[in-house]
Amino acid sequence: MRASREVESGTSPLTPEWRRWLVENLVRGASPKELVASLEKAGVSAEQARRAVEVEREEPFVAGALRAVGMQRKLEGLLDVYAELFQQTEGPPRVDRHEALTPAAFFERYYFDNLPVVVRDGWSASLEPTAWSPGNVAALLGEREARHACCVPLFEDPRLESLTQGLTTLRGFTAEEARACEPRLWWEPPGAEVPLRAARRNVLLAQVHGERRLQLVPAFDLRRVTAASEGDGAPVRLEVTLSPGEWVLLPVGWWHGFSAPGGGVAVSFEAFALPEPNVTWDADAEPQPSPLPPRD
Repeated sequence: MRASREVESGTSPLTPEWRRWLVENLVRGASPKELVASLEKAGVSAEQARRAVEVEREEPFVAGALRAVGMQRKLEGLLDVYAELFQQTEGPPRVDRHEALTPAAFFERYYFDNLPVVVRDGWSASLEPTAWSPGNVAALLGEREARHACCVPLFEDPRLESLTQGLTTLRGFTAEEARACEPRLWWEPPGAEVPLRAARRNVLLAQVHGERRLQLVPAFDLRRVTAASEGDGAPVRLEVTLSPGEWVLLPVGWWHGFSAPGGGVAVSFEAFALPEPNVTWDADAEPQPSPLPPRD
């Protein structure tokens, strides 16, 4: 490797190719000591190696990147702590199931703790059987759309107006007015499989027909779900089977995917019996600029 002929104050002694290598490894978290040692092994003098690392660390764009990456690593470390605590619970991690659950217990133990729960309360029996039969739902959607899994706002699609008539909510858990709950129809043809997706809000999903085999991944496994490399380990996956008459809380920030071997019909609600509105995770929101530095 060639160093540049002149070493001026504030100028790196390295060629552009080696400068790119050095910046990449600084941002990845390699220690300056390790990088100096690597440069020395490549034939750079100890003085030039130390100077090269110092120059890159003082570059404004590199210093800013290192601060941003440092904050990201702190947040990832905090999420890993939550993951370790979750794994330390008695027995293997699982989703609680209840034949009955009071609203107070639901909110205190699950909603506010960002944990899923399955409850069997038979709410789907309140729906008109003929209108909500898989055959009728498929006919309302139309042959083309019924071939694929879909999630359709009930009050926004005129095809589904008959399904909104007499639609009740889960009293004590969701808002009382059906339209305010932003209900959605979930339809799956037989054999449908839906990959993992993030819940951007808390969602209460009530199964009406068919069996839904859910995979849930906790919010703290964000890094493992989105990691491009394979070195971060597999995320925690909780298996849940949802049958007609049961509903599940999909907590905001959690990932959920599922299969429906025999097809399925479900309804989701997104407004809860609370004074505060639902929490929204805007994962695609652009970060706001940091405060401007003082002017000279």
